[in-house]
Amino acid sequence: MKLHRLYKLVYSNKFIAWIMLAFQVLVLCAGFVWLKDYSRVYFGLVSVTSALLLIYEINRREAPEFKMTWMIVIAIIPLFGALMYLYTRFGFISKGIAINHREACKEIDPIVPCDDEVYEKAKAQSGVGGLVHYLKHSAAKSAPYANTQVEYYKLGEEMYVQMKKEMENAKHFIFMEFFIVNQSSTMWHEMFDILSRKVREGVEVRLLYDGIGSVATLPKNFTLMLDNANIRHAEFAPVKPLLSTYQNNRDHRKIIVIDGEVAFTGGINIADEYVNRISRFGHWKDNGIKVVGDAVDKFSAMFLEMWNTVSDDDKDYTKYIGAGNKEKTDATGFVIPYGDCPLDEDNIGKRVYIDLINRAEEYVHIMTPYLVLDNETMEALRYAVSRGVEVKIIIPHHPDKAYAYWLAHTYYPELMHYGVEIYEYSPGFIHAKTMIVDNKYTVVGTVNFDYRSFYLHYECAVLMAGVDEIEKIETDFSDTVSKSEKITQEIYKQFNPITKLIGRGIRILAPII
Repeated sequence: MKLHRLYKLVYSNKFIAWIMLAFQVLVLCAGFVWLKDYSRVYFGLVSVTSALLLIYEINRREAPEFKMTWMIVIAIIPLFGALMYLYTRFGFISKGIAINHREACKEIDPIVPCDDEVYEKAKAQSGVGGLVHYLKHSAAKSAPYANTQVEYYKLGEEMYVQMKKEMENAKHFIFMEFFIVNQSSTMWHEMFDILSRKVREGVEVRLLYDGIGSVATLPKNFTLMLDNANIRHAEFAPVKPLLSTYQNNRDHRKIIVIDGEVAFTGGINIADEYVNRISRFGHWKDNGIKVVGDAVDKFSAMFLEMWNTVSDDDKDYTKYIGAGNKEKTDATGFVIPYGDCPLDEDNIGKRVYIDLINRAEEYVHIMTPYLVLDNETMEALRYAVSRGVEVKIIIPHHPDKAYAYWLAHTYYPELMHYGVEIYEYSPGFIHAKTMIVDNKYTVVGTVNFDYRSFYLHYECAVLMAGVDEIEKIETDFSDTVSKSEKITQEIYKQFNPITKLIGRGIRILAPII
C-alpha cells in the first residue's frame, strides 16, 4: 500500500507542482543571495512573462473557472505559475494524441451504422429531440439506436458475473478498455484465465488500459504475461516522468465488447474493491449496464477509436463494426452510447447532464463519487429547484481521496441553500456515475460530476430515453437513499472547521488539480 501511494504521488500533477514550487523558492533564494545585482532583471523577466501568459489565458476559449484559477496562480506565484502553465498548456504529446484520436474518428465514424428512420423517430418521440440532434452532429457522432436491450446492475459484483458469462460465450473477439487494471487482484486472474482460454480457442482478445490509472497496479512484466498468452494489448499515454504532459487527459472509460453483440459499461475497473472482494472504504457501491443489440456497434467504434489512437496496426474495422447477429427485439425507447474527448472543445459529458437537468419537470437524481461543480452546472441545479424540481445527490460517506471529500463539502452550503438534497452513502464509498430524470431519461457510464470528467478525461456513457430499465435504476437510487445520511445545515455545522478551511483553499485550484 505504501508503494502504491508513492507511485500515485510521483506520477501526479501535485508532485510536478511541488517540484516547480520548490524551484521557485530556490530561484528566489539564489536571486537574493548570489544575484543581487541582477534581481531587477530577473523580476522584470518574470513580470513580463506572467503578463503575457495572463493575456493569452484571458483570450483562450475555455471555461471561465479555468481562466480564473490560472490567473490567480500566475499572479500570486509568478515563476511557479508560469512554469506550471507552460508545462500543462503546451504539451506537444497531448496534442499529438488528440490528432491521432481525431484521425481515428474520421476513419471509423462513417462506418458506424446509422438508421435515419430511427434518428427521425427519436427526435420526434423521445422527448429529447434537441439532445438527439446534438449528439448526432457533435464530436461524439452518436446516433440513437432502437432494437437494443439494456440490463442494469446495481452492484459491481452483479455485473462482473455477467461479464464473465458473456466472455465465456465469445466466439470471435473480446475488446476490453479500462482505466485501472490491478494485476494482483483475483478479479484480474479470473478474467485472465478466461481470456487466455478464449485465445487458444481462436478468439481475438484486445486489452487497452490507461498508463496513469494502472501505473501503481501493474508490474513491469505485465505485458510479457499478455504476450505469452497472445493477448493483444495497448497502453494509453504511457508514463514518462516529468514529460507526461498528457497525464491530465486520461482514458477513464470502461468498456467491454464481445463479438459485436454484447457490450458493458459503467463504473467498475478490474480490481477487487469494485466487486467487494476486499474492503478499502467500506461497502463499494458501483453500477453498470449490459447492452445487447444494434447499439453495440457504437461501443465497438469507441473502442477502436481509442485503440487506433495509440496503436495504428489494424484498420479493417468492418470485421468488428456491424458484426454479430443482432436479432430483432421488443425493446422500448432509444439508446445512445457516446464518448467524450477532452481535447475537442466539445464537453459532451457535461452538456448531456445539463441538458437533461434543464428538461426536468419532476425530479433529478444523481449518484457520483466526486462533486466538484463549475458555475454552469451549479446554476442548472439551482434553476431546476426554482422550477419545483426535486434534486437529490448521493456522494460517498467514506471517500477514497480525503481532499476530494473536503472539496465536495464546500458546495454543500450553496446547494442546500438552493434546496438541493444531499446524501452521503453511509455504508461506504459510492462509485456509480448515474443520473435519472423524471423516470423518462437516464445516463449510466463513467462521467463523474467534476472538472476532470467534464473537461479533462476521455469518458463514455449511455443516454437512455423511454427504456424499461429506467424504473429499475430509479428503484436502486431510492434504495441507496434509504441507506444514506441526509446532510442538513445543522450536520454541516458540525463538520471539522479545519477541513472546511482546507476545502475552501483547494477549491481555488479545483479546475487544475
